[in-house]
Amino acid sequence: MSKTRVTVTLIHGLAIGEDTHKEVVLREPTAGDILDAQEASECLRMVPTPDGGLEPMLISSPSRSSMEVLRRQIVSVGDISGPLDEKLLRKLDPEDLDMLLAVTGNFDAGGSNQVQKEVVRRGRDEGGRPGAE
Repeated sequence: MSKTRVTVTLIHGLAIGEDTHKEVVLREPTAGDILDAQEASECLRMVPTPDGGLEPMLISSPSRSSMEVLRRQIVSVGDISGPLDEKLLRKLDPEDLDMLLAVTGNFDAGGSNQVQKEVVRRGRDEGGRPGAE
């Protein structure tokens, strides 16, 4: 696996305490990052069954999964070591968040996105219910 790292300068920065950090170091995602992000993005919901009942199902949020992968790709923000806590990620200006997502999208996007799609596909049958594989 390549150990590509990229340094990004945020436009607005991330205020932590009295300091505003603008330098973010990102790395390529690992398979573990993708799997952990997929798991963190799932929530248990009760869904209707064809016979009118309810059954528990794990539902995954693609947007939440993307944020979880990004969190794990952050090596550091200023002198704060990653992965970045979700509370801090939420404090980013939307323009800075868009910039980070654009940069991380360039890290072998096809490969990591394909892995994520395959994890979701294998976990569901054609009707969207958990599969038997």
